[in-house]
Amino acid sequence: MNIIKQLAKSTYSPKSISMFRFQGIGKTILYVFMLTLLITLPMGIYMSSGISALLKGLDSTLREDLPEFTIEDGTLVSDAKEPIELTKDDLFIVFDPTGSFTVQEIESKENAIGLLKNEFVYAFAGQSQSYDYSMLNTLSKADLLTYSSQFESVLPIVIGTVLLVFYLFTAASKFIEITFLAFVSILFKNSLQKKVNFKQLWVMAAYSITLASIFFMIMEFLQISVPSGIFINWFVNLVVMYLALKEIPGARKKTLD
Repeated sequence: MNIIKQLAKSTYSPKSISMFRFQGIGKTILYVFMLTLLITLPMGIYMSSGISALLKGLDSTLREDLPEFTIEDGTLVSDAKEPIELTKDDLFIVFDPTGSFTVQEIESKENAIGLLKNEFVYAFAGQSQSYDYSMLNTLSKADLLTYSSQFESVLPIVIGTVLLVFYLFTAASKFIEITFLAFVSILFKNSLQKKVNFKQLWVMAAYSITLASIFFMIMEFLQISVPSGIFINWFVNLVVMYLALKEIPGARKKTLD
């Protein structure tokens, strides 16, 4: 059975998952990498478009909308007496040398950039990060415009690197999740009195996480937040694994002649 069919059957058929236990570990590892690629697509799309929009928005804002400023001794210095708030293509931008805005206010936005008094903050696709100016040398508006223009030429490489790191991190977390589920499933195996070795449990666990993974991928694509997501994820994984183990035929009892 090819990987696409296995993916489809793993979303609704515990019996199929129980039958996959006989396949090689190599094919299972390939399946996990393919599943990881699938579930990272929504975040990858939002992340790449978010980074691109963030940099383009920052560049145009620097050129057209912000007054002259410098960053020195870890502080944003400008003649502006009050914060400047802008919105460009769903990107919320704040220039605030007064200290009125907080990092948390910027991070709470879906897509935002904040040049605050003591730090630079960005948020996109639900992810955020802040950088303290104390890590920088003295910079002016002209310096930042020069760096921004230079950075655009390597933007595809930067986005590709970010997406690769994100993919590898997600794949590693999936392998850890599968291994932990396989260990927990030893309890299920013993209670159900099924004759299954750890390698078979690991293979079944790899397919048992499919349903929850696809569900959260769809929610991510629709940008819908799922309350208590981690608990729902593990509940579904454990239920699917338990049902798959129940589908394994029990050992035949020997009869006396």
